[in-house]
Amino acid sequence: MAISRSFLVTAVAGMVAAQNKTTVSISVPLNLSTRALVPDVYGYSIEPVWLDSYINTSLASTLLGHIVNVAGKAPPIRIGGNTADQTYLYPSSPLPLTRNDSAAIPDAATATRFNITPRWFDTWATYFPPGTELIYTLNLRDNSSNWANAVAQAAAARAALGDSLVAFELGNEIDHFINKGWRDASWGVKEYIEQFRNLTGQITGSEWYQSLGNNNVPSFQAAVFADPPLVPDQHDEIDDFSIANLTAAGIASRPQEKKIISSYATHLYPQSTCDTARWYRMRLDLLSDHAVLWKNVSQYIPQVHAADEAGAPLVMGETNSASCSGKSGISDTFGAALWGVDYVLTAASIGFRKVYFHLGARSEYSSFTPLLYELKNETLAPGIRAGWYAHYFLARVVSHNCERRAEFRIAALPSANSSELSGFAVYDGGVQLRKLVLLDMGVWNGTEGLANPSTLTATDGTMFSEGTRPVSSFEVATPWTEGDEVKVVRLTGPGTNAKSNVTVAGTVFDDSTGDPVVGGDGSVQLGDEYSEIAQVGANGVLRLDVQRAEGVLLEKTVVCADEGDDDRNSPTPGTSKTSRAEMNWFNILAALICIVEILA
Repeated sequence: MAISRSFLVTAVAGMVAAQNKTTVSISVPLNLSTRALVPDVYGYSIEPVWLDSYINTSLASTLLGHIVNVAGKAPPIRIGGNTADQTYLYPSSPLPLTRNDSAAIPDAATATRFNITPRWFDTWATYFPPGTELIYTLNLRDNSSNWANAVAQAAAARAALGDSLVAFELGNEIDHFINKGWRDASWGVKEYIEQFRNLTGQITGSEWYQSLGNNNVPSFQAAVFADPPLVPDQHDEIDDFSIANLTAAGIASRPQEKKIISSYATHLYPQSTCDTARWYRMRLDLLSDHAVLWKNVSQYIPQVHAADEAGAPLVMGETNSASCSGKSGISDTFGAALWGVDYVLTAASIGFRKVYFHLGARSEYSSFTPLLYELKNETLAPGIRAGWYAHYFLARVVSHNCERRAEFRIAALPSANSSELSGFAVYDGGVQLRKLVLLDMGVWNGTEGLANPSTLTATDGTMFSEGTRPVSSFEVATPWTEGDEVKVVRLTGPGTNAKSNVTVAGTVFDDSTGDPVVGGDGSVQLGDEYSEIAQVGANGVLRLDVQRAEGVLLEKTVVCADEGDDDRNSPTPGTSKTSRAEMNWFNILAALICIVEILA
């Protein structure tokens, strides 16, 4: 197992502080209400003009391939964003194109128009891992010639992407169309439904669509609204757009329409760099605050219910830490990674089916960046940021580890619900408690891991926490049996403000290749790593220490049916190569603690 120096330092510091640690009691009640936790709950949304940058290197494909290997399913990819409604298809463009058959005008960073040819779809048709489900956003803004441009894009996309294309969106953030000058003041739910029926009718009635019969035909992800229901200063215009209003107005009232709508989408950015007022309100400690996150996400509960009643799930179709490309020092920190885990699991616990994190090749909130670029008078390297580790940690959460794959279901834990604490129970088949996720969301700003060559040096940490990093003793009352073994997977970093030295069970990923750096002797395979083994005590109580700003996954050890006593599924402490390596580290830590005590 790869363990960084910073991990060793923080572990020693935490153990020294343990003499003053507080006790946190958490219980897992019976009969919690659960919702589906799908293996591809974490997805990505990629801005169309930045897609070429991503497919010009293998980094994104490699990283997403690792998720497939652990989670068992590829992350879904949505190609959409602001430039989707500025995209125009040409049989052959009248303007000079790049070798990828696309041209952002005037350039990708400031594009007001994106010209493509049908061959552009071919350039990324096979880039993502096999099994990746793709959603493509059509240009709803351009309603000239009865949406001829969107109809042509739909045909070209299906021809190139084949069965990987599972759905279309019609427009991006359509509830901002009045503000952008793309629709007049009459624009609302009624007008949208009429235009939705017009365009979907043309696509589903086209020859290519009809020729597919019922065999893997693309469906439609409806709505694509940006404004949060209860946050007025994020509403760009006065309108009646909401999932509840849309479904009440009958968008799925006709059998054929209900059949083609596979999901509804909303967007959410809890903070924003788009205007001065909101820019000044941005804070890392507000992002990494479960109570704030809960307020943001829980406002969608009526919208989730409306979508469910209409027969399709609600997804968070585009999101990230701060709109308008994010903010370095907030979006690219370990605090944002903890927020990402909390966000996805909180959303899933109230019924969101999937959450898509937006990517731009030069966006400060992107979890990984493919190419060298200049930003704010600095040269940023391609690489991996802290947010990626949230995704890998969540891949461990949704991983079954067995060939038999009953549906996971999730519930939030009422006793782990405060600004500094968040917790979730994950059930196998909705019955047996299989995993627990506990997140200490408290802020600890350390002095290590402050720099990352893919982030702005100007935002490297300058405010630090005083004293020693706190450690809490978690006492978790579970339905598990005394003596049961539980794998512990830790999501750790040197501090909330850290941009590097983030690990999941000691594993890091190489910035240039995207490959994992795990046990040097090859003894540990990706997805099999764990930080330690814990044992359930009397009355089902599990005890473990958790440091400030840290996430832990607790996974009950099981033996897979018909797979024998495989060490990967039922490890015995001290017998596997991994356990022996861990014991060596713990022996070193114990010796260092003794030295500290002697010096004291």
